[in-house]
Amino acid sequence: MRSHMPGQIKTKQINHVTTMVKDTARAMKFYNELLGIKQIESQVPNPEITWLQLDNGIMVHLIETEEAPVKPENTHHAFEVEDFEGTMKILEENGYEISRHGVRYDGQGFMFTHDPDGNRVEFCTGSGYFPAPGRPD
Repeated sequence: MRSHMPGQIKTKQINHVTTMVKDTARAMKFYNELLGIKQIESQVPNPEITWLQLDNGIMVHLIETEEAPVKPENTHHAFEVEDFEGTMKILEENGYEISRHGVRYDGQGFMFTHDPDGNRVEFCTGSGYFPAPGRPD
């Protein structure tokens, strides 16, 4: 692994957090009706993920699974970064494998890697960073 200086990747903010739930309707009574977090349109073709968003733009993704509360491959932090391509290069140069990457329907670029303890970490752009791919019919 290459040596690196702190702050090579310019992290702007938390983009979203994920929460595993067994029953989305029940979870929505808490997150949407009680906490007031608004549901927004999903940006991925997965009906098991419900997208919510706070007024400040930070999102909460509810992922319905029988393995709730924890399904390790879905639990992660998502950091919004200034330089998406530069972040990918820095991660790879420092020995971190990019396990998956792409562009969501809103033009948000994303990539996943793992921290040294095996925790899944996502780095992403804001919406509209890339041309948005078409939604499937």
